[in-house]
Amino acid sequence: MTLLALLVAIDALLHFLFVSRFGVRDRANAPFLVFAFVYLALAIALVLAWPYALWATLVLAAIGLAGLTATFNRSQREKGLDRVIWALDAAIILLAAWLLFLA
Repeated sequence: MTLLALLVAIDALLHFLFVSRFGVRDRANAPFLVFAFVYLALAIALVLAWPYALWATLVLAAIGLAGLTATFNRSQREKGLDRVIWALDAAIILLAAWLLFLA
């Protein structure tokens, strides 16, 4: 669970980095700011071992991954950070699912 909390905290940091790099102009990047705070709260919940924190992490990371996938080609900017966030979200989903169903 500590590894998952670390991955979620890194994901929150990458979201904050994305917002600081590209800003929140025209509300196109506002979801990144929202998910930065969501992932920060999830990392804290995982560290404190709150009930249903794993389920919340799995569901919210899946929503974030789906949203990022759906809007990937809409903006005209460099997408390297988007790809890293996408891969990290996929790893978070896999680890959370493993912890919930197989561990």
